[in-house]
Amino acid sequence: MKDRILKDWNFMRVIKLIIAIYISYQAVVTQQYLLLLLAALFFYQSIWNVSACAMGGSCEVNPKTKPNNH
Repeated sequence: MKDRILKDWNFMRVIKLIIAIYISYQAVVTQQYLLLLLAALFFYQSIWNVSACAMGGSCEVNPKTKPNNH
């Protein structure tokens, strides 16, 4: 678990973390605390390295094979 958090930091993980910090700051300054939910989503994605698609950011879909009807 520790390795998953500390390793494989790439550009997108850093950007997500910066966005989370910025949204959190703006939510507190403007007193719109509902935005903290959005910030929490970005924190979760950056810390655990998950995305909307899948682990590692791959949205690849395996093609379905047609069954053989003999």
